[in-house]
Amino acid sequence: MTRWASHLYIYHGKERGIEAAVVNESLRQAHLLQDNGLPPVLTLGHLSFHTDIPYWKLRTYVARRLVIIDEKSEPKVFCAYNSYRSFQIRKQLGGYRRICVPEPDLMKVQKWIDHYILSQVKASPYSYAFEKGQSIFDCARQHLGCRWLVKLDLRNFFESLSEIQVYRVFRDIGYERLISFEFSRICTKVRETSREIMKRWSNTYNRSIEAYHRPVMGHLPQGAPTSPKLANLIVSPLDKAIATLADSYGLVYTRYADDMTFSTCSMSFNRDVAKKVIHDVSQTLPKYGLRPHTQKIYVVPPGARKVVLGLLVDGDKVRLSKDFRSALECHWYHCAKDPVEHAKQREFSSVLGLKNYLHGLIAYAKQVDSNYVDKLTRKYGEIPWPI
Repeated sequence: MTRWASHLYIYHGKERGIEAAVVNESLRQAHLLQDNGLPPVLTLGHLSFHTDIPYWKLRTYVARRLVIIDEKSEPKVFCAYNSYRSFQIRKQLGGYRRICVPEPDLMKVQKWIDHYILSQVKASPYSYAFEKGQSIFDCARQHLGCRWLVKLDLRNFFESLSEIQVYRVFRDIGYERLISFEFSRICTKVRETSREIMKRWSNTYNRSIEAYHRPVMGHLPQGAPTSPKLANLIVSPLDKAIATLADSYGLVYTRYADDMTFSTCSMSFNRDVAKKVIHDVSQTLPKYGLRPHTQKIYVVPPGARKVVLGLLVDGDKVRLSKDFRSALECHWYHCAKDPVEHAKQREFSSVLGLKNYLHGLIAYAKQVDSNYVDKLTRKYGEIPWPI
C-alpha cells in the first residue's frame, strides 16, 4: 500500500476547494482506522485507487445492475449478476458442494480486502478453520481422550450469512456506513429475496443513492477469497454464546467452519444431558441466522470410536482413521498406474478434478502424519499426472 501524509491530504483538499470540515472529518476517520491497523478506505474511489480496478466497475458490483460501456463506438455489456462462475465439487464424505468463483477483477478486489482488512481482524478463539496458524489437527486435538462427543453440522453455512451481517462486520471494525455497505455488496453474491426486506435494508443505509436500491439480497459465496474470514467474523458472537453454553455443561467447544464439536471427560455426563445440549444449541442458532443439519447430529458415548473432522481422538494423540488411510492408498495406487483411467472409473468430471481432490487428501494427511505420506510416496512413487 502507498504511504500517505495528513498534511498533504489537507493541502490537496484546500487546492480542490473541499470544505475544511469535510477534510478534517475524513482525517479523523482515517486515523481511527490506522490506529486499529486497518487501511483508511473512505470511499469507493479510494478502493478503486488501492486495487487498480475501474471505479465504474466497482460501482456496478455494488449496484448489481447491467451497464453498457461505449468503447470506441463498440458497445460492451457488463452485468454484475454474472460475476461468478459456479460449479460443483465432490465432498470427501459424499455429496457435492457448490463453488462460486468470482471473475478476475472481482477476485482481485476481494483478495485486497481479505489481505489488507479482514486478515488484520481476529476471529473467536473457538474457530479453527481459515485462521492463520490453526488447522484441522489443532481443532481435533482439543478433544483428545474425551469420553463423550457431541457433533452438529450447520446447514448451508456460507449461503445462510447475508450481506447485512457482512455490513455489520465492516461497521464494527471501524468503517463508515456507506463504504461498509459497498464492501458488503462486493463480498456477496446475489440472491432473490423479499422486496420489502430489501427496501428496508436499502433505505436504511443508502437512501441517497438510487442506483443501489435493488430488490435482491446477497449472501456469502463459497469460493470467494473473502468468504471464509467474513464467515468467522460474522459467527464470532455465536461462538461466544455457544462457548458460554458449553461451559455451563462442562464441555469443550470448537468450530471448524460448519462443524461444531463438544466433548467432555465427565463421568456424570449422559445421553439425556447430550439431548439437552443439542436442544439448547439448536435454539440458539436461529438467533444468528443459522440452522442445524438435523441429519448430521451425532452423540458418541464412551467405548465408541471418537472421530473429529475425520481424525481419531480417542487415544493419547490425534491419528488418521483406517478408512481414510485405505481410501488414500487406493487412490494413490491406481493413480500411480493410470490417473486418466482411474478418473473415469471413479466418475470424476476430469483428471484435474481428481488431481485436486487427491491433493486435498494428501494435504489433510500431512497435517496429521507427514511420515505416513512420505511412506506412501516411497511405496507407490510420484503420480504421473498428464496435466
